Formats: sequence, C-alpha cells, structure tokens
Amino acid sequence: MIYLYIILVILIILSILIYISKNCLKITKYKVRNKKIPNSFNKFKIVHIGDVHGKLFGKNNEKFINKVKEINPDIIIMSGDIIDDSCKDIKKYVEYFKELYLKYPTYYSIGNHERKLGYNKYKVYLNYLKKYGVTVIENGSCYLERNNEKIIINFLKFRENMQPNILTKEKEQKYIRYMKEVLPKINTEEYNILISHDPENFEMYEKLNVDLIFSGHIHGGLIRFGKICLLSPRRKFFPKYSYGKNTLNNTTIITTSGIGNATIPIRLFNRPEIVEVILGK
Repeated sequence: MIYLYIILVILIILSILIYISKNCLKITKYKVRNKKIPNSFNKFKIVHIGDVHGKLFGKNNEKFINKVKEINPDIIIMSGDIIDDSCKDIKKYVEYFKELYLKYPTYYSIGNHERKLGYNKYKVYLNYLKKYGVTVIENGSCYLERNNEKIIINFLKFRENMQPNILTKEKEQKYIRYMKEVLPKINTEEYNILISHDPENFEMYEKLNVDLIFSGHIHGGLIRFGKICLLSPRRKFFPKYSYGKNTLNNTTIITTSGIGNATIPIRLFNRPEIVEVILGK
C-alpha cells in the first residue's frame, strides 16, 4: 500500500510541475552588444515572441498583453508558430494581440504551423495581420531607420526539407545557396538581424554573415534540466541550440522556449516566456 501512496505523491508533484511549466509566464532578459549597432539604436529594446500555438493568458489575453506593455519595447519580433490549426476563429485570435500590434511595430516570420493552415486560411490570417500593421515577410528584408542610421531585418520562411536531421555536406551547401538566393545580399558593414523559425539550422545561418538571429520551434524542449534539453517536440534527444543565447563566430542566436504547445502538450522545468533583448555597443 505504501508504494501506491508514493506513486500518488509523485504523480501529484509531477502534475503541479507540469502545470507551472505550462502556465507561469516569465520574462527572460538578454543584452546583445556589437560595434556595428548604430548609435541611434543603442539601448534599442526588442520583445521576442514565438511558438504561441494559440495559448492565451487571462481573459482576452490581458495578462500577456500587460507583461509586454511593462517591457515597453521599441519593436516586437515574432519568430513563427503564433497560430496553428487549433485556432478555429482566426479573426478573434488575431484580435487578442491587436493592442500590441497597434502600439508596437511588429515583424513576423513564418513557422511550420502557419504553413500547415492551408492556403485559404493562411491568406486570411496574413490579411488580418497586415490590417493591424504587422510586417510579415516570407523571404526578404526590410530596415529600421533612426536619425539616418539603420539596421536590417531579414526574414526566412520555414522549410520542412531544411530540417537538419542528417545533413550531408552537399545538402548543406544546397541550403546555404538557397538562403542566399531568397534573401537580399547581406551588407556586412550594416547590423543584420535574421528571423527564422528553426534554430537547428544555426550553423548554416551563420554562413550568411548576419549578426543576430531570433528563433524558436523547439519550445526549449518538452523536458529540460538547466541548460540541457533532454527531449524536443520532434522526439529528438539533446538538440543543439534549443534555448537561450548562443554565439558562433560573429553571429548570435536567441532561441525562445515559446509560449504554448503543439502536438505534445507537455512542458517540464521549462516555463513559457517573453524574451526582452536590449541592443548596445
């Protein structure tokens, strides 16, 4: 009988931990320094949001909205999977974020779940985003300007066949050529940001000579112990670049644990987050 009590206590504790890991929203802060950042963008504040998957916090998402407003960013970057096919009323869901879209310039790159919406639903979603002033670019770039100084934001759309499960050198070169074709030529004299959904391509992204990458996709892992992602939503053990701030040569990637869940509704030791990034010299 005592073994049953022990099992019951373990299950209760595990349920509490999973609940906290799914529902207790946190703010994670990073500082990114680079000599190429123009003076006008010193202390420029970015909020990074990814992998929401339809998750809301509070009535009409008010808890989430208020946390972003507390940060009061200069811009918002969304790195994909904000919506998925569990969202039945697209217009209503977009309106849960309307207050943020109208208050802060928002830049949105496409993830795998937006691509799974189907052509018609996807177009409806994009039209609602654009109605509220969101910049959505599938492959391409735009720039932010202050006092005649600028930084570049590049957008790379998620591609299923670019997931680096087993990449040969030949395939890697092919994907690097593809990325260079669909993106404008990177001017390495300027500060370049890339928004691209899948962080496991980081070592290929680095070949583009961008300075800062925003990514998500892995949700920080289904199960996480400190800096170690034990298991990803892809059912892959110990994926690289699953979370946080990583640097390779002159390129930094910031990968968010995201907000919600998709196919497997589990998070353990991995709370949902809003990321705050401050640029500086």
